[in-house]
Order: sequence, then C-alpha cells, then structure tokens
Amino acid sequence: MNCQLCQNELDAYLEGTLPQGTGIQVAEHLKKCSVCSESFQLLTLANKVMDAEMKVQSNPFLVTRIMAGIEEMENQSASFQHIPAYQKVFKPILISVSLAAAIFFGVFLGSTYLSAESHQRIPVELSYMNDAALESIDLFSQL
Repeated sequence: MNCQLCQNELDAYLEGTLPQGTGIQVAEHLKKCSVCSESFQLLTLANKVMDAEMKVQSNPFLVTRIMAGIEEMENQSASFQHIPAYQKVFKPILISVSLAAAIFFGVFLGSTYLSAESHQRIPVELSYMNDAALESIDLFSQL
C-alpha cells in the first residue's frame, strides 16, 4: 500500500469501518511509514479534542446574563443620548446663520477684491457699434 491510499483510508481505519484485509494493510503501512504514522497520530488527537469539546456542557444561565448585560448597556446609552430641547432648536439655527454669514462674507470679499479703478472702461464708440450691419448674412450664404 502506498502513502496516498493509506492517507485516504485513515478516517475509516480510525472508525474501524474498513474491511479486514484493507485494515491489515493500513496497519502494516503505519508500522513502516513514519509520515503516515504521524498523520494518524494527529488525526487521533484531533478526534480526542473534538470528543472532549462535545462533552462540555454550557451554563444554562449564560444567555440570561448576557442579555441582561446588553439591556443594561442599551439603557445607559439611551440615557446619555438625551438632548435638551434648546439644543435641538438652537443648533440648526446657529448652523443656518453661520452658513448665511459665510456666503455673505464670500460674496462681499469677491466683489471688493477688484477695485473699480482697475477695470478698463469700454469706449463709447464700441457700445454704438452694430456688428450685424458690418457683415451681411448673404455673404455667409455664398460660401
């Protein structure tokens, strides 16, 4: 028997469900092969740990204590979240006033940034000029 076949049959060998001939071959291989023997020992140890875990009984009052602790924490957090009525009213008003002041201040700064002297005046002649009369639409239609 090779190692791969032996590894595949270790679970069944441990449970004792292998046919007699195959069980004898696995036992002989485990005596000769240290790698498979070590795998079998690890499998045996893992089964013992799982069996011990299954035997552990849970505390029946554990759930009750945990739920009581959760309720107590919720009650404490609910008491800290109480916001006075004056804060519920003044906070939105303060935010609105602050926002309006910031917008007003921004517009004021933007309008006073460039002084009136730095603007160049448009000559009066340009305001009387009629661009439509300079070029005819017929000129563009001939292209």
